[in-house]
Amino acid sequence: MGATPPVTDPANPTPTQPPTQTPTEPVTEPVTEPVTEPEPEGKRRTDKADGEVGCRVTTLCLDGAAAVPVEIELHFTGGLMQRIVLTGLAGGSVRESRDRIRGCLDHYGLPVPRRSVLANFAPADLRKEGNGFDLPLAMGLLTLMGVIEPGVLKARAFIGELALDGRLRPVRGALVLALQAAGAGVKRIMLPRENGPEAALVAGLDVEAVSTLQEALDVLAGTARAQPPTPTTAPTPRHLDLADVCGQASARRALEIAAAGRHNLLLLGPPGTGKTMLAQRLPGLLPALDEQTTLQATALHSLVSGGATELVDQPPFRSPHHTVSRVALIGGGRPIVPGEVSLSHGGVLFLDEMAEFGRHLLDALRQPLEDHCVHVARVGRTATFPADFQLVGAMNPCPCGYRGHPARGCTCTPVMLDRYLRRLSGPLLDRFDLSVEVPPPTTSEWFGGQPGESSEAVRARVAAAREFMAGGLRDADEPSDSNNSSSLDHCTAATRARLETAMSCYALSGRAAHRLVSVARTIAALDRRPEVLPHDLDEALSFRAGSIMS
Repeated sequence: MGATPPVTDPANPTPTQPPTQTPTEPVTEPVTEPVTEPEPEGKRRTDKADGEVGCRVTTLCLDGAAAVPVEIELHFTGGLMQRIVLTGLAGGSVRESRDRIRGCLDHYGLPVPRRSVLANFAPADLRKEGNGFDLPLAMGLLTLMGVIEPGVLKARAFIGELALDGRLRPVRGALVLALQAAGAGVKRIMLPRENGPEAALVAGLDVEAVSTLQEALDVLAGTARAQPPTPTTAPTPRHLDLADVCGQASARRALEIAAAGRHNLLLLGPPGTGKTMLAQRLPGLLPALDEQTTLQATALHSLVSGGATELVDQPPFRSPHHTVSRVALIGGGRPIVPGEVSLSHGGVLFLDEMAEFGRHLLDALRQPLEDHCVHVARVGRTATFPADFQLVGAMNPCPCGYRGHPARGCTCTPVMLDRYLRRLSGPLLDRFDLSVEVPPPTTSEWFGGQPGESSEAVRARVAAAREFMAGGLRDADEPSDSNNSSSLDHCTAATRARLETAMSCYALSGRAAHRLVSVARTIAALDRRPEVLPHDLDEALSFRAGSIMS
């Protein structure tokens, strides 16, 4: 064994000899391990090859009819597993985004993290669902790798689904997400080009609509500029003309009253008498939606469209089939989406062959008709959707359809008729302001009859009546079933006496009496009269559902 080298003391440059070993004892050379100074607590390692250690990216997550800002926090973790670990209740579609992002980065030749990355989605107690987390997660990974400067992520939100070739696919609910982003103080939002027009409807928000990941990187690097998208426009409305309906003077009158006062309407008559034709022409009598209702209606349709959505500035007309499920009619599912009652917000919900709907479906409409909104509650999740619509129902008077027909006899037994009419509960019928019989048109009305008024002429009277009510008789935005204690203010003494007699004779409920007065006030507004006269109340009483069904 060779001699032991001298040991140099840092304090004394003179070499010192090691202590002398006893010749009889074996001399073992000590094995020294490299001593690593422990990292101070709170200090993180930095790998310059991987760029910055941590970054934060802002995005948004749909939660029913609303959206919640989500902050994605990313940083490297120990080990060389090259995994992307997602925390914060990331759903299945969000977890699958890891593979889509890797394929997209490989397509462009962009660097992929060589160490494990932890991505935390905050708030952690909100389940993250949807396909819009691909783009923000990719931006965070590229920021960790040093491809993107961290400063460009500030005051900017990212939404979008990535294809394997780098294309950005549209997401659902873009207008809802943009509205929430603007309310949360976000100045800019980057999303797929197909969603740009609807996001551009939000004032004060700089929308960057891009088609590919490479285009998004160029915009962030300043080498390209995203063209501001043009706000989406509504398609040209194609309303059916009321002049196509032959005869049916009473039904046409009821349709005009319903349009002027936003009243619920029930059409009752044999098959083929024009009930569906009348209902389909109601939207053509209604004025265009105001700005607030337009945004609400467009946002609701955006939640179910799954992509780009057209502007909804005309009253929508929804006509679900009688086999519709409760979730599709009221709303729900996973994720929670609005139903037909919300998609008809600001417009008309038409139930053709109304008696064929399940009674549980019809009774589920009672709460939205009163509150003008829908509250959907699921395990751990709740959502509220606006649902201010006019309900129009059409049904036959009996199972065979020919009860009261002038030329064909009814073949239904009393038991069959009673079972058929019991499908509509009394509380639901009480919510119909107007009910009218639609008899078969006569031969003279079919051949040689004068065509009825066009929708344009009736729409002008409806607009004038609404303007007259907004001027003092009744606010046009006030629902017809609102509990307004001043509902009798415009009734004369004779009208009040007539109302008292009607309530006694027909056993009207308080709600039915209020709706009766509301219809009478609409009739007076159509004649541009501030006072409700007894004959206005008589005409409104003739359209009550109780007298028709009896």
